Parts: sequence; structure tokens; C-alpha cells
Amino acid sequence: MGKVIWIPVLLLAAQVNLTALVPAAAGQAPPPWWVGGGLLWPFFTDTRTLVPRGDVLNTLTPILGIVAATCFLLATASLWGWLVPSGWIPGLVIAGAVSSIALHVMWISGWAVLPLLLDAVLVWAVLAKHATLVGLRG
Repeated sequence: MGKVIWIPVLLLAAQVNLTALVPAAAGQAPPPWWVGGGLLWPFFTDTRTLVPRGDVLNTLTPILGIVAATCFLLATASLWGWLVPSGWIPGLVIAGAVSSIALHVMWISGWAVLPLLLDAVLVWAVLAKHATLVGLRG
């Protein structure tokens, strides 16, 4: 049962971070609701960011998005038993969540609620519930 829940959560967390690489154009409406709207694509170039627009934002955004998504994808691979040691799951999830939280706080908007909620659930699973590979696999 565990894998049925955690694989989609980790993949969704990876997806919402990778969208930082290609934010929607300024003035563009969110995608249609049937493909997730702004929930699955929370970045828009006209979003007021906490970090001023420029080199710092343009450098941090892809780095944080790629790091978060990579950590979540590696944790997913570990759940499937692919190449990644099972002992890495807690560290990967925490590293991914920290990167994701930093990214979504920098780009804070109403669309950042779902990604931040996913991060909170993942951190809770690792820290409060001491999630391990055995526990997550069910």
C-alpha cells in the first residue's frame, strides 16, 4: 500500500519543481483545469518574487528546481529498487524538500500552496513518522 501512495507524491513533487525551468509567459493564463492548471505548473514570469529579478533569481531557480526534482526522482527510484540505496531515501527526501521549499518561497504565489503542502507531507513522513524504505513500500 505504501508504494501506491508515495510514488505519485514523489513524482508530483518532482514535476512541480521541474516546471520552474520553463515558467509560463507573462500575462498567460494558467493551463486548463483538466491538465492541472497552475497547481501543476505554478511558475509564471510575471509572478512577484521575493528575490529581485536578475542574475541571482535566474541562477537559483533552475538550480533549486533541478536539485529538488532529482532528489525526488532518486527517492522514487529507490522505492522501486532501482540503483539507489534504500538508506538514502530520508536524505534525498529532505534535500529535495528543502530545495523545493526555497524555490517555492522565492516564487511565492497562490500556486505555491500545493508544492509547499507536498514538501510538508514528505518532511513529516521522514521526520515524524521515521519513514524508511520498508515503511514506504508497505
